[in-house]
Amino acid sequence: MIPPQLTRGISVAGNAVLWVTALLGAISLVLGIATIAAGVQPLIFRSSSMAPAIEAGALGLARTVDAGEVKVGDIVTVISAEGVRVTHRVVEIDEGAGEQVSLTLKGDSNAGPDDEAYLVTEVDRVFFDVPYLGYLANWMASPWAMFAAGIIVALLLASLWSRRSRRDDAPDTPRSGSSAAATAASGAAIVAAVGLATASLAPVPMTEAYFSDPGMFEAGVIQGHQVRIFDLADTNQCVQSGADIVVNAKVASPRYRMLWYRTPVDGPITGSPIKTVSPTGAANDPVAITFTKAEVSSTQAAYNLVGISQLKGSATTPWRSAQERRVGVLVTATGIQCGTTNLPPSVTFTAPEDGDIYLSPELASADAILSCGRSTPCGTATDANGIYRVEYRLQRVNWFGTQCWNPGTSGISDGYSFFGCGTWRPADTTPSTPTASTSPVVWRVPEGIISDAFTLSGSYTLYLRVTDNASPRAVTERTIRFTIR
Repeated sequence: MIPPQLTRGISVAGNAVLWVTALLGAISLVLGIATIAAGVQPLIFRSSSMAPAIEAGALGLARTVDAGEVKVGDIVTVISAEGVRVTHRVVEIDEGAGEQVSLTLKGDSNAGPDDEAYLVTEVDRVFFDVPYLGYLANWMASPWAMFAAGIIVALLLASLWSRRSRRDDAPDTPRSGSSAAATAASGAAIVAAVGLATASLAPVPMTEAYFSDPGMFEAGVIQGHQVRIFDLADTNQCVQSGADIVVNAKVASPRYRMLWYRTPVDGPITGSPIKTVSPTGAANDPVAITFTKAEVSSTQAAYNLVGISQLKGSATTPWRSAQERRVGVLVTATGIQCGTTNLPPSVTFTAPEDGDIYLSPELASADAILSCGRSTPCGTATDANGIYRVEYRLQRVNWFGTQCWNPGTSGISDGYSFFGCGTWRPADTTPSTPTASTSPVVWRVPEGIISDAFTLSGSYTLYLRVTDNASPRAVTERTIRFTIR
């Protein structure tokens, strides 16, 4: 026989869960009614480039207005050329053709405005936001919310059937005041079930408040630019051409130009670029850049030519890569000569490889175990100066949403997490880094204590960042994507 105290405790806990779920369902119903009846568009903010005004995880409410009503300082949501919803603040308004208006937008946390201007005739203007409520709305749009709605309905039906059976067995038993509470609980259950089902069937759309810095590889902070910095050629990075030199590189993307600076040996980038190259080829196409003595310096000395990537466009402060490529040169009395070039580390992926498709999580784990000796991705990193550090980010997107691999030091913190995706985590390396050898370093994504990195289907992205052991250090960033069905 179950003790009365335990029965009462279970009842209290069950009612608490029910009423909390009812509150969530009520929020979903309000959002659904507002969307249909009042023309309000709920939005979940996935990044913090609008901070401190609107932080990541906030739930915003927007209403469609004519473009002519928009003022500088308004926060609006638009659709970018890539078809992605972006929400930023209006910093400039220009007249367009007909009823169109050209809006220049900027995230409050970004150094400069968005690269593209948005031509609109109407736009969704944000008029209200609630911190953290977006995380809740995102969960309510998941299959787990639909599952919870089904459970609540099942429990409600079972409870009603049990009460009716008891009344039928004891028709002369007077009804107590608890019947009102039971009726209220039933109503709460109905609200919870309908609300969660509504949220599951009509999820709140996400909006990306893009950062200017593409180094943010994280769930919830979506990259505005997903193209890495350009690379130097695999061989003959610098060759002599009479009194000039030719630097051979690879195109990062036709969306990016190369900015080249002259710096003292091991010195930082200062001043203006001495050459700007705007290649039009596809990613990894070769491009040859000629430098003359007149372009570099009239003073005989050793220098570094330092190249970075910059997004093409007319933005006031266009995006620039944090990483750089350095080529050593020597200016002589008669010309310029190639010197020592610090190449960035070379990176390989053993398993998985870019574009791999696995028909099940078990096959993905088996491939990793066979190739890497453990059920997580692995590969190698090589550099003439040795490897200083290897870092990774492993992201998964499926019907749960976006999660990142975070193998902790205990079972409590182990596995995939919806938070902390903006952190580069140290990979396991053999030998341990830093090293000074040209021999390859084997890197592996750490295993979990109780969790497996490949237990669920989804679209996976592995970001890898490898830093060499030179001074100044060169960095290589690589990305692969694979799918588990």
